[in-house]
Amino acid sequence: MPNAKNYRILSLDGGGSWAIIQVKCLRRLFAETFGNADPTGHEVLAEFDLVVANSGGSLVAAAMAENLRLSEIEKIFDDKELRNKVFSKLGFFEKSILSSVARIFKIGAKYSTKRKHEALKEILNKIATIDLKDIPAYISVPGKTKTHFLIIGYDYYRNRAELFRTDCDSLGSTSSIEQKINKSPAKTASDCVVSLVEASHASSTAPVNYFNEPAMFKVNNKLKYYWDGGVTGNNNPVLAGVVEAICNKEQYEIENVQVLSIGTGTVSQLQSDEEIPVQYSELLSKKEEPGLIKDVQKMGTSILNDPPDTATFIAYMILNPLMPAKPVDFIRMNPNLRPVLREESSRKVWDLPIGISAEEYVLLNKMDMDAVEDDEVNLIKKLCDNWLSNGGVPNQTIRSDGSLNCLLGHADFNIAKTDFKSWFNPIN
Repeated sequence: MPNAKNYRILSLDGGGSWAIIQVKCLRRLFAETFGNADPTGHEVLAEFDLVVANSGGSLVAAAMAENLRLSEIEKIFDDKELRNKVFSKLGFFEKSILSSVARIFKIGAKYSTKRKHEALKEILNKIATIDLKDIPAYISVPGKTKTHFLIIGYDYYRNRAELFRTDCDSLGSTSSIEQKINKSPAKTASDCVVSLVEASHASSTAPVNYFNEPAMFKVNNKLKYYWDGGVTGNNNPVLAGVVEAICNKEQYEIENVQVLSIGTGTVSQLQSDEEIPVQYSELLSKKEEPGLIKDVQKMGTSILNDPPDTATFIAYMILNPLMPAKPVDFIRMNPNLRPVLREESSRKVWDLPIGISAEEYVLLNKMDMDAVEDDEVNLIKKLCDNWLSNGGVPNQTIRSDGSLNCLLGHADFNIAKTDFKSWFNPIN
């Protein structure tokens, strides 16, 4: 790692098929910042020192390491045949009697973990056998810094977070800390000797309502089991990325950390007892009595709701203790489908963002991360395109006021994009 005055982090949330938003966002950013409408994965990665990713975001990161063009990565999520390879539905005889009964209540696995692994090895065949520690050299672009990866997983049996790294010398790694504290001989950490495909497979194997068994592969000749990194509370992995940079600040002579955190869409509702009138009842959260079935359903999808704004705010405060309202070097980009407060006939009313119908709002709010049908993906794309064009869907802020307006962060995509462009084209 060369002397890096600005250490740039790209953070990619989990979110299954919704990760198509990240690809479309990167395409727009690189088209307008570098005049490159369809960069290769290596061209994107070369602009960052660290990529930290979870679940669907880890698949985007791995596809960039494969050096697919962003249009080709977008196709993985957009093409139904490719989607169905990753989200391969369980056959009748693959389901236990218990799981078949549970599915009546919308609880239980729907997809094959083993077939997902095979699909990833097929789609990402160039990097399928390359250890993490060798990825930076493989993806390096002449004249650019080497990019490192940090992929979040969850060790099934040890009940612990597992951070897969390309940087074996990182002081965020236990083996490096041990070497520093105990003056012990250097050794290669086990989290560096799995492939990026395996790490991404581990990170993207969501439990309970999604895949039928943990991801399984050997690490140092020992069979290990992993669930999605969202189980660790890192569905938005930005905090893990910021801590990684801080751990290595001295040894890599990092002067300033710049963060681009891209989400996979979030849908917000008002409390059911909201006092200001609403234009549509769908804008209010539905109040339901707690119970076993409802609670299991909620817990099964809770890994997608850390909530992401918590991780963002903590990471932002670590890097920005003076709390700037619009932090140029800390950018959160994520379409936030939420109610918008409008003045109407001398009264205030909560309404839908421009360009989104009540029916679409309901469908997006109900849609799970495993959006496998064409109409579902098309609706996600419509949400994303609205956000990218400033059509009415706001950007997720770091912190909002009581009217959901931006207090900290970037209120819309264009404002965020302008600050990102300033990283590479400073305004004198």
